[in-house]
Amino acid sequence: MTARGIMRYDSGFYIIRQSMPYPLGETNVFLTEASDGWVVIDVGVDLPSTRLVWEKAVNELGISFKHIKRIYITHCHPDHLGAARWLQQCCDAPVFMLREEIERARKYVFLEERGFKEIYRQAIAYEVETNQFPEQKVTELVEDWYREVRPLYLEPAEILPLEVGDKLDLGGYSFEIMKAAGHSDGQCMYWSEQLKQLFLADVLAAGAYLHFTDWPNSKLQNPLQNLFDLLEQMKTMGVARAFPGHGLVIEDLDTRLDKLVHKHQRILNQVEASVQKPMSAGELYQHIYNLVDYVHHHRVVMGETLGYLNYLVNNNRLSMDINNGRVIYKPLE
Repeated sequence: MTARGIMRYDSGFYIIRQSMPYPLGETNVFLTEASDGWVVIDVGVDLPSTRLVWEKAVNELGISFKHIKRIYITHCHPDHLGAARWLQQCCDAPVFMLREEIERARKYVFLEERGFKEIYRQAIAYEVETNQFPEQKVTELVEDWYREVRPLYLEPAEILPLEVGDKLDLGGYSFEIMKAAGHSDGQCMYWSEQLKQLFLADVLAAGAYLHFTDWPNSKLQNPLQNLFDLLEQMKTMGVARAFPGHGLVIEDLDTRLDKLVHKHQRILNQVEASVQKPMSAGELYQHIYNLVDYVHHHRVVMGETLGYLNYLVNNNRLSMDINNGRVIYKPLE
């Protein structure tokens, strides 16, 4: 363990705790030895403190950055991909991410600085307009995305695609790539049938709740159903240890999955009961959440409200119409 307690060893992997300027405060990144060198899973936000922690970690292990041969990224969020460009420059290793997540990143994140705001606004225009996200919040989101978020995860010089079902050498064991769409469209997990170990990415965190959609940077039509299907699949796997992107290692995964499903079922009932007349998601979310004056809180709860509504429509608990380009949700007659 490093002097500042930033790294610990667990089940063949070094878990490095990186700080981040978001509500969760910390994120887990991982370092392990493979057959041809060292491998990284996720990297942290690109901040001076992140770089310093990485330098301390490799020094603690007695290796150099050049010993790192591959950088795997579970999904394109700043706390997971952020410092990948810098780390790649240090170790001259390729960055890997699921193919569809690369494509998503190039639509919403890896945009040219010149014209960024206009390009990003156009990319999200259909989602925010048809679902009536308040125009003031759209303007705030575009500005914040450009000034505050974009600089924290610039595109690596070399980023290569992974496919679902590919096998990775992690810690000398074979891990299979599983798709885990929701928190981001192209999020993936890494699963070892032999070890019964799972790298969870941000499907679930120990002691915290993580949003199940990355709206409006998303094309998923029913992300909550995607999540429920994934959780059911995970319960059949017999996971002994799960490494989340945030928080401690999880050894009671099935229990936590049941609690998460129960939470969403409870909120589904609340959302269904709140739709007493025709309304858009942009109208509804402001009435069912205690909002703080932070544009990304609005973005996340708007996206989840939309996710709950679409799930309810797909399960014949609400109806939906399109009226003058607006998506309207209604109680069943």
